[in-house]
Amino acid sequence: MIQVSATEFKNNVGKYIKLSEKEDILILRKGKAVAKLTSVSKNEKEIAYSRLLGMIKQSEPVTEEIDLDDIRKERLRKYDSIT
Repeated sequence: MIQVSATEFKNNVGKYIKLSEKEDILILRKGKAVAKLTSVSKNEKEIAYSRLLGMIKQSEPVTEEIDLDDIRKERLRKYDSIT
C-alpha cells in the first residue's frame, strides 16, 4: 500500500488514480490516515466472492474448503438445464 500526503495527492491526482488500479493508496493528513483509494474492480470481486461463498454455505453443509473455482462451477451449474 502506498502512503501519500493529502497535498501530494491533490497535486498529482491523475498519477495516483492510475496507481490505484494496481495498489491501494492511503492518503494522510498531518501524518494520520484520512482516506483510502482502491480499485473498484478489486473491491467488487471481493464483495462478489464473499456473497457467493455465503450463499453456498447457507444452501448446504460445507465439509470441505471451497475455492473460487468451486463457486464458479456452482454458479454455472444452474444454467446447464436451460439449453
